[in-house]
Amino acid sequence: MSRVRVLALPLLAISMSSLLFAACGDDEGSDTTATTAAATATTSGDEAAPETTMAAVETTMAVVETTEAAVETTEAAPETTEAALGSIVDVATAAGNFTTLLAAVEAAGLTETLATSKFTVLAPTDEAFAKVDPAALEALLADPAALTAVLQGHLLPLPQDAATITIFNSVVTAAGTSLPVVSDGTTVTIGGATVVQADIAADNGIIHAIDTVLLPAA
Repeated sequence: MSRVRVLALPLLAISMSSLLFAACGDDEGSDTTATTAAATATTSGDEAAPETTMAAVETTMAVVETTEAAVETTEAAPETTEAALGSIVDVATAAGNFTTLLAAVEAAGLTETLATSKFTVLAPTDEAFAKVDPAALEALLADPAALTAVLQGHLLPLPQDAATITIFNSVVTAAGTSLPVVSDGTTVTIGGATVVQADIAADNGIIHAIDTVLLPAA
């Protein structure tokens, strides 16, 4: 009996050792599995990071493009803010002191010409026409050919401001007549008529109001 007990003790020790080894093996396996899972998760995160970065870059580029488009629109805006002045006829009508001149232009059939072509107009005011003999003015308005010639004698073929006109000693009108120009630094006369208001701008030219109607010599 004692010999049997002696043999049983080593067997018991071996069994305990096997159990301990198995338990340790399970723990190590669990650790290995956890480590592998963590590595897999880290790898997945690393693979997702470039995609997130690319999305951020694309968003930034879109913002830059939107900003550039806004800048271009802002730069283009001033080009659309210029207000039209109106044609020579429009400006003269709005001024209110060229009613007789506009009636003469209408009678001569020159309204469309003054509204579209480029001119400098030496424009007699209503006060200037009031100084003309009424009978002579009535006869002139009744003669379209003569009226057209007189009106063309008040037109310069190109838009010229007062500073440009006074460079010259004379200017040539659309009628082919030459008008002397005199300036003393304060007053400007053209063809003997005094400029009472210079450089009235229009889209297709310039108006200089004068105090005398330029009529052909008798």
